Order: sequence, then structure tokens, then C-alpha cells
Amino acid sequence: MNSDSTLILFSASFPFGTAETFLKNEFSLLANTFDRIFIVTNDLSSELTTQISSEIKVIRYPYTASLLSKVSALANFLHLRKELRFMHRREISLNKASLFTLFTSYAKAIEVHLFLEKLVVENNIELSKLRLYSYWMNDMAAGIAMFRHKHQEAKALCRTHGWDVYFERHKPAYLPLRNFIIGNLDATFCISQNGKEYLDELTQHKFSQKIKLSRLGTFNTKGVLSASNSGKMKLLSCSNIIPLKRTHLIIEALAIINDLEIEWIHFGTGVLKNKVEKLAREKLSGKKNIHFEFGGQVNNETLLNYYSSNAIDVFINVSETEGLPVSIMEANSFGIPAIATDVGGVSEIVQHKVNGYLLPVTASSSDIARTIEVLYYLSPYEKNEMRKNAFQNWNKNFNAEINYLIFAKDISSL
Repeated sequence: MNSDSTLILFSASFPFGTAETFLKNEFSLLANTFDRIFIVTNDLSSELTTQISSEIKVIRYPYTASLLSKVSALANFLHLRKELRFMHRREISLNKASLFTLFTSYAKAIEVHLFLEKLVVENNIELSKLRLYSYWMNDMAAGIAMFRHKHQEAKALCRTHGWDVYFERHKPAYLPLRNFIIGNLDATFCISQNGKEYLDELTQHKFSQKIKLSRLGTFNTKGVLSASNSGKMKLLSCSNIIPLKRTHLIIEALAIINDLEIEWIHFGTGVLKNKVEKLAREKLSGKKNIHFEFGGQVNNETLLNYYSSNAIDVFINVSETEGLPVSIMEANSFGIPAIATDVGGVSEIVQHKVNGYLLPVTASSSDIARTIEVLYYLSPYEKNEMRKNAFQNWNKNFNAEINYLIFAKDISSL
């Protein structure tokens, strides 16, 4: 880009905490594209987990709307007639919950807009050389869209993943201001084709040229690693231990298996941690053929080091909903096939019987157990081919070195 190009990146936590460690891969390439970078993060308390240049300004910004923004939102609420008509067309009930969701998002967007106006002036940012980027399609993206609507010479974009795409993942089943955000941003980059098609249909194909596919990616310098070859199956899962991840199904599946020796390790933590670990002890501790371990919350570097120094046979993910999991990309990059539920964009990374096995979202613990057994009894040749396919799929579609260079160029050319 031209000299003095500026990027303002809105994140939920990056470069703090562990919730967005995967953003590190993308940012390492974005950082070389702009002369000045501001990171605006909603994380107010976590410790720094990603080292960044001292020249990059990090602003910790609260996610709550101020009283002034709420008053302004209330005063201008009639401006949302288009959104209310959209809600009616989508048969989204105009009840207290949905209207409150809309109002609070609108208030936050107003505050973000005002914050940006001040930030641009105070730092003497030239609008024609400015890129505004929200990593999620959330209230930050709505605020960026407001700013972009007023300042046409600036360029603005956001990414979408899973929770910020699919209405049905929420109660009420509604995400506010999607038409406004997509219509006013220069581009919305979806991490999966499934998400892209969902948003295109949601907006009645009015913004098809603005809704683009840009997959995430991971780095790997190790290549395909060997399988365990120990007679045991080494099984790994990595996710938050929360309801939609359904970690309990893995435990219940392993409890059914009696004839195979399996070592399972799970990385991640969450609100159901104690309940799930108790279930594992109750169901699995008495089984001589099953060994399990909860590795806790680890940073991305620790996880990748674990992959590179341990022979893992299969990765497993039985989520109720997904976007397109980075965890499966990481496993595939080491040639590890995956067993996963066919939700969101998962079928774009797991091809059934090619580099893993897809299960319906309604799969029972018995279905999961049978799939583990099928993979276990594949011939050495079939297992090796599946591992090769996993790596090749990652290298073609989810290699960070390729994907993020293209993404950086896409931002620059907006």
C-alpha cells in the first residue's frame, strides 16, 4: 500500500488471553502490510499472550454501551425501520428479547462510531489510506459500518465465523443489523462457503459481490507425522468444554468400546469442566482398555508442540454447531484424520472416507463408537492414504502462508 497506510483492527481479546490465539497467524502477515496499526480489543483484564511490536498501539475498549449512546440510540430508533421490516420478513418475533438485542447493538454501534471519529482525528489518520477491520461480525462491525457510511473514502471490512453468522445458534434466533453491516462495508469475508451462502441468502442476494470467501489457516513446518503404530489408538480432541461442544458424547462413546485400547486426551476448559471430568471418571476409570487425560487450557504453541512430539491417530469433534474449526485445520496439517459432525462448514475440511469421517449432528454415542472402530480397523495402507489426504487438503485450502497473504492483498486492494 502507499506510505502511511493505517489498519485499525477490532478484536474480542487479541493480543490478550487465549480466546483468539489463532488470530496470531493472520496478524503476523497483516503486520507487514500497513505502516501504522491500532488494535482495539474488548479484553480489559487478561494478560498479554501474543508479543507484538511496540510500534503497534493497543487500546483496551469496553464492550458495554455508555448512557449517552443508549440515549442517542433511543432517539434515533425510528431509523431502524428497514431492520424491523427485515425481522418481520424473516418471521423474527418483535418481542422484548429481540428488540432489546437490536437496541443494545445499535447503541454500541453508535459508541464505536464516535470512538472512531475521535481516534482518527487524534492520530491524524488520512481516511483514504485507512482500513477498518473487525475480526467478528458483531457490534464493532456495526460501528465500523456507521463510520464507513459517513466517510466513503475510508475502506472497511469484517470477518464472519460461526456464532456471528447463524441466527439459529442464538436465543432469540436473531443477529442484528446484518443488512446494514454488509451493505455498508466494502467486504465481508466468510471463513466457510457454507457461511457465505447463508449470508447471501439472508440478505436476498443484494450484496453478493461484497460477501467473499476467505478461509483461515494454520502454519506447520513438520509435514505429515507418523501414526502411533503401537496397537493403541491415540485420540485427541480440543475445544472449550461447553454445551454446544458436547464433549460428553466422546466419553459415552469410549465407554461402549471394550475391544480396542485407546488413549484419549482433551485440551480445553469451560463451564462444564468439572461435570465432564466427573463423567469421565465414572464411565472410563474402570475400563482397562481406555486411558484418558484432560490437558487443560493450553496456548497454541503448546498444542502444536504436542502434535509434533506425539503420534496422534485421529482428531475428534462432535460439536452441535460450528463455523469451520481451526482445531481440525491444525490436526490435518500434521496428517491427522478427523471424525467430526457435519455442521456449519465442517464438510469443507473433512471429506467423508477421504481424510476422515463425517457424522450427522444427530449421531449417538453408539454411532461415534462405531466410527472410531471403523477407523481403527482400516488397513495400514488405508490409514496412510487418509493421513496423506488430510495433509494435502490442509496444504491446498488451509495453509496460513497462502491464505493470509491473499487476504492481506485483498484488504490492500479494496
